[in-house]
Amino acid sequence: MRGTLQRGWLVLGLTGICLSALGSQDLRIDDERLPGKSIGLLEQAMTQVKFNTDLRLLRTGLAENHLLAREVEDELNDKYRRDLDALVEREAANLIEQVYGKQFDHDVRPFLRQPQPLSAERLRQVLAPATQGVVLDSLQLSAKQQAEATQVQLISWQFPGQPEQRLNLLTLYQGDNVQGQVELQQGNLVYMAEQVRQQALRDYLWYQLGQKGFDAREQAGLRQLVRDKLIRHQYLHQIGLHNDFHHETDSLRQRARQVSDADAEVYYQRHLQQYLNVAQVQAAHIRLADQASADRVYAELQKGLSFDDAVRRYSLAKDKSRSPAGDLGLIRPQDAQLDFLHKTALLQKAGSISQPMLIDGAFEIVQVRQREDKQLPLSDPSVRYEVNQAVAKEQLAREFQARVDALLADAKVEGL
Repeated sequence: MRGTLQRGWLVLGLTGICLSALGSQDLRIDDERLPGKSIGLLEQAMTQVKFNTDLRLLRTGLAENHLLAREVEDELNDKYRRDLDALVEREAANLIEQVYGKQFDHDVRPFLRQPQPLSAERLRQVLAPATQGVVLDSLQLSAKQQAEATQVQLISWQFPGQPEQRLNLLTLYQGDNVQGQVELQQGNLVYMAEQVRQQALRDYLWYQLGQKGFDAREQAGLRQLVRDKLIRHQYLHQIGLHNDFHHETDSLRQRARQVSDADAEVYYQRHLQQYLNVAQVQAAHIRLADQASADRVYAELQKGLSFDDAVRRYSLAKDKSRSPAGDLGLIRPQDAQLDFLHKTALLQKAGSISQPMLIDGAFEIVQVRQREDKQLPLSDPSVRYEVNQAVAKEQLAREFQARVDALLADAKVEGL
């Protein structure tokens, strides 16, 4: 996919050295500016993830993210937009923590003021979803609930030289993700207390970042970098490029339905090996009484003991005297009443020896002597479904990258 899923959040390995002049340079995109100092903090945070990433490639990725975010944020549906603000605050604070975590103080308690008592019953009462009429979104507060939640003051804090900050229930609720909002609606006071603490701690990290010389513009720049990255991530989810076969989006589903027979055939022919299914196997087994015995025999097999000799020497099964020793016969998927032992053999590759498995009270080691596979046709419904999904993803990835490339080509970008 030519970097479609990687270039959005590239990292720079600069551990132990000063950032280059380019690292402190602002990134100008049309009439907007992303502060170099904000980019530098991101670079430092990412050094723990990946080493020696090209700085210009990183900046290109950040420019792409910003251009794309401007273009597609309004296209995000509610599912992918709802948690965005909360995710930005959490991820930006995590970046600060990565860079300055060992230097910054984490005890916010001396600055907390006027914690207000709140019962679980009162919490549920204010945030409870409507019980009458049609409820399209049980997490959406009514105007009356919002006004009431605003009046529920939870706590305040004040850092040296800074104005007092007050946290009310509405701010806490709206800044949380979907799962957190459910916890608050259910009156979970333990969860609420932890979220209050986390909110105050994040604010304390931002305060200390300011003490490190990051002005308001540079702090906003860090949030913007994070927001751009998250919008890209959410958009890729929405169009189906970050989803597996079991969690397809409407966009991917619609595109998959439109895949032509010709395009499906081309993909299928390129990936024939992915669409093989077992036709039959010939297998043998060793049955052992306990884990210790099974581990010992398995170790001997790994050192070169032949499977036939191991069966004759150690197996407790009556079929140890068969020829070949321990033979399970010819096994086919369509055979009636296959037990777990025989089903396990169908999953193994030819010539493979399984690790010991506990089956029906004994430990079994299975060897597949021969395996025959059959080619599943494109006409098989499950094959066509997977092929259509894969083709649709390839098409979406090409279109997405073309859109990003066009945005970058049409923009005036300085500082790459």
